[in-house]
Amino acid sequence: MKNINIKQPVKAILLLTICLCQFMASKAQTGKPSNHDSIYLITTNDGGEFIGKVISDDGREVVIMDRNKGKVILPKYAIKNMEIASQNNVVGNNIFHPNPHPSRYLFSPSAIALKKGEGYMNWFYFLLFQMHYGITENFSAGITTSWLLAPTMLNLKYTVPVADNFSVAVGGEVGKLYIYDDNVVSVGFVTGTYGTAESNISLNIGYGSYRGEGLTIATLSGVNRITENASIMGEFWFCQPKGGIPFYMGGPALRIFSGRKATFDIALLALGIKDDVSNNDSYVDGIGNYHEGTYTKKWKAYYPLPLLSVSYKL
Repeated sequence: MKNINIKQPVKAILLLTICLCQFMASKAQTGKPSNHDSIYLITTNDGGEFIGKVISDDGREVVIMDRNKGKVILPKYAIKNMEIASQNNVVGNNIFHPNPHPSRYLFSPSAIALKKGEGYMNWFYFLLFQMHYGITENFSAGITTSWLLAPTMLNLKYTVPVADNFSVAVGGEVGKLYIYDDNVVSVGFVTGTYGTAESNISLNIGYGSYRGEGLTIATLSGVNRITENASIMGEFWFCQPKGGIPFYMGGPALRIFSGRKATFDIALLALGIKDDVSNNDSYVDGIGNYHEGTYTKKWKAYYPLPLLSVSYKL
């Protein structure tokens, strides 16, 4: 039987492996990213922001052609985050940092989830506070309170992505409106959102309960990023107390972006209440007969009600 010499095949395999490793190493050290035409968003540990095409990345330094600063060399240890700009970061021909908290409009939630480890704080007139945090990619929790701890509410939301640019979320709030009030207030809701994190529309249906009285809530909200530093926004609430008089609230708002983390929401709201409006007053005629006045329920609106809130990404 003829002996089989396995030394030559082994040598060939080793030589091929060495050549392949050298080729991969040389490719890594050329520093050109796999998608060299992409626009990157880079933030550094000291808060610096850079947007542009990455020229090279050798594992130690990243060279980026920033849209405003020109060619910039960044040490890898100084980079906090580096990501390719998505469609969410594009308005016209401009690239910008994304909305730091797309999970909420003025008050009403969207079905867009906070990413795991992300969160934000929100102040209304610096009197009412909210804080929300992404526990997983689909589940977030938060708290709403004030300097007087009234109200104090726990907020939960779970998001289910259904299709591209469409998500559904379920959630709720539970807590107390007053410190010395033993009654618990609770709200449950279902939200559907269509669109991106920058431009979308949401429909929210909810039901609340307090002191045994129910409240059906429907909200329609939307936002549209118009420039690098601003979005237009709107929110409309319709509420129907069980056995009570319905009312609505809402109006337009402007969200102004300050850097990568802070936003300012400025809104002019209206409050509408369906109340009794007199058609004619009660009177006594000339022969002493009393005539009861008649009333019709009509909408009465109160506006403008200014609102200011400040949010900061954690």
